[in-house]
Amino acid sequence: MATDTVAALPAEKPDWLDGAVEIELSTRHIWARWDADLLDVDDKNKHDTIIERKDEFVVRFRVYLRGRIWKCISGCWCFDAGFSAIGDGPDFNLSDLLADKTELHIRNWNGCDGLYIEKCVTVPGGTIPVEYCGTLYEVGCKFELRCCGCCDDENSHLAVAGHEPQGEYMFV
Repeated sequence: MATDTVAALPAEKPDWLDGAVEIELSTRHIWARWDADLLDVDDKNKHDTIIERKDEFVVRFRVYLRGRIWKCISGCWCFDAGFSAIGDGPDFNLSDLLADKTELHIRNWNGCDGLYIEKCVTVPGGTIPVEYCGTLYEVGCKFELRCCGCCDDENSHLAVAGHEPQGEYMFV
């Protein structure tokens, strides 16, 4: 299950848990900040990086856009998370494991509708492969804004891309 938020810029800057990656496309007219977080919804410690295999967790992607040119842009936002095993275990993208890959897209986004984008994807328990005694993964999140189609369309055109390392997460 995924939820999308496209809204006017918030009055206060969002709380970036671990900072945000700034993408400077033009200093005057177009600017973006990108953030992603893996959130263990069953744990009160928001900085905990150990997630039980049976528990669901949320991957939250956020894009904060500024500049007047964004209002003239539309397209499809594509999000994903890459997992590289440290030790035994498979490497994969989250999109490879979800039953519905479109949960990682925001189709038909229009800058006039809002410059704050949030995509929360709930990952069901048991989705992430876990070896005996747990698996440690290096996780990185990525995003793209595509026009003339979406991520799964070979005729779409890449407008903006970026990534953010999440660090190490252990699934037990």
